[in-house]
Amino acid sequence: MLKNTVLAKLRDGQPTYGVWLTLGSPVLAEEIAPAGFDWALIDTQHGYFSHDSLLATIQLLSHTPMVPLARPTANDPSLIGRLLDMGAMGVVVPLVNTREDAERAVAAVRYPPQGTRSAGGSRLLLYGQDYFTAANPEILLAVMLETQQAVNNADAIMSVPGIDAVYIGPGDLALDLGTFGQQSERHEAALQTVLQAGQRHGLPVGLACGSLDVAVRRTTQGFRFVDAGGDLQFFWHGLREAQRGLAGRA
Repeated sequence: MLKNTVLAKLRDGQPTYGVWLTLGSPVLAEEIAPAGFDWALIDTQHGYFSHDSLLATIQLLSHTPMVPLARPTANDPSLIGRLLDMGAMGVVVPLVNTREDAERAVAAVRYPPQGTRSAGGSRLLLYGQDYFTAANPEILLAVMLETQQAVNNADAIMSVPGIDAVYIGPGDLALDLGTFGQQSERHEAALQTVLQAGQRHGLPVGLACGSLDVAVRRTTQGFRFVDAGGDLQFFWHGLREAQRGLAGRA
């Protein structure tokens, strides 16, 4: 069975750095893959992937050191199973607000007896002929805490066996708190509450950062599952650099 290098690092207490993929372009994913990041998160919740571009992206990433992870559109076993059967080595499940939500995610990700995932997907055997009996400890399950309810239930959520990491969606959390677009002590306190709960339960905590500077700052605080940006952010950065270079030349 193929080893999940991101899980290995997290279990060893190391930070991991990744990239979000939202634009639905396997070509961009192919360009990003050799850049040295630990993982790529393929976003099917808010991204623009078709079935074919999703499968192509997972296929090409699976032949590189970058671990392919995916975010389903919802905490639904059929959606989660589809991503895993395509070859994602982990999922980041959105809007996990309660212990029951977390248990549902675990059941969808793990084969029996730990869960209820159905065995299928012929390309999984490329990861090892023992995939169906050896995959459970190599598939990363991160649950997303994105609301005040989730923050309040952090200890209950993290006590569910089978969760490998917790990932905070700071944007949705800010919307729920009524602090979107603001510098908010209340929002920061919520992030730290989740981080401290993760430390109590021995679970790595991550969050969407959007830039390398923010990712590095957050890892110094103890967050270990962070992104350095995404395909769209990298495009915007290059575009704005070009705009600044052209300013005043007309």
